[in-house]
Amino acid sequence: MVHFYTKLNFIIGIALGVLLAVYFQQFKINGGQKSRKNDFLYQKWFKKEKLSRTKIAWDGLRYSNKSYYLESEYLYNKVTILCIIFVKHQKYLEAAKNTWIKGCNTIKPIVTETQNKIMPRKQSKDKSSWALLCNVLKSREISTFHWVLIVRDTTFVIMENLRLLLAPLNSKKEHYFGHVAKFWGVNYNTGDAGYVLSDGALASFQKSIGNEKCLENSYWNREDYYLGKYLKSLNITPINVIDEESLSMFHPYSWYHAFFPGEGYFKNSAYPYNCCSKKSISFQAVEGEKMYTYNYLLYKLQIFSTGTKGNVKRNVSEIEDKKVWKKFLKERSIIDENISSDDYYKLWENLIHDPNSFAQNMKKENLFD
Repeated sequence: MVHFYTKLNFIIGIALGVLLAVYFQQFKINGGQKSRKNDFLYQKWFKKEKLSRTKIAWDGLRYSNKSYYLESEYLYNKVTILCIIFVKHQKYLEAAKNTWIKGCNTIKPIVTETQNKIMPRKQSKDKSSWALLCNVLKSREISTFHWVLIVRDTTFVIMENLRLLLAPLNSKKEHYFGHVAKFWGVNYNTGDAGYVLSDGALASFQKSIGNEKCLENSYWNREDYYLGKYLKSLNITPINVIDEESLSMFHPYSWYHAFFPGEGYFKNSAYPYNCCSKKSISFQAVEGEKMYTYNYLLYKLQIFSTGTKGNVKRNVSEIEDKKVWKKFLKERSIIDENISSDDYYKLWENLIHDPNSFAQNMKKENLFD
């Protein structure tokens, strides 16, 4: 039980750290061998747009009858993003749809075939992940968006943080963001962390690619590598995004492996991996159920420091407090009020859900609409 609370506190700590992204600061973009400061700071762009903001306490936002136009809503309409998601497990797609994908303007699932380990069969080139992605990127209908995000069905993306990164940038220029890995001498953005293409990079790709190009490479699960390789031929190189403290923002691993990687875990990374930015954008949720837990911690769990509308501390006298725990014992047919603290703790332990049960209950209660 102690381990459960330790894990829960750890996850909540991460969630609170990510939520601190509302305090926007300067970020750096690492391209090539050198770091360079981004010329388009979010705050500078915000002023250029002649916008203003007012801080609202959670208490007022949650419990007042007033309606507010949030900064995240403005960015949702201003910075349009198409999310392309590779789907191996339908239940993971459903979990993503009920959680983080709501931040996408439009989604485009790409269903991939999985190999039968017992009876493998020959795969046709047109069903390879590269051919499927290539054909989607060639489609003119996706050119109506400023940016294209490409992820796996096990990835969780904090779309608000992604828009903070993208808003100041000119999407007509060639941008290719993500976590840079190296394979066969080619730098590319790994699909496990998700990667982003600007409208400008996509236009260059569409102009250059031919029908036959999509079938040239059929390596089954390396569409991220082949895209990076093709973009390299167009002089579009991957950009490894870090914040002002040189901390990584795109994470191709789960939080556990990000914090406790072990020796050589990041050996394929092209640049040093430093965990983890408060403005983190993506990470591996590993499975669908965990997406509900992360979504709850990031978007439903709120800390009220001020306000008197809803989250008001109830005045409970010492006598009333005793009635509460006595009633709790009576409901469990325990007459002896001199129960030890250890026994009392064990009673509560049986009522507390482990993380997986917690996620399942959140899903059942439909708290993600």
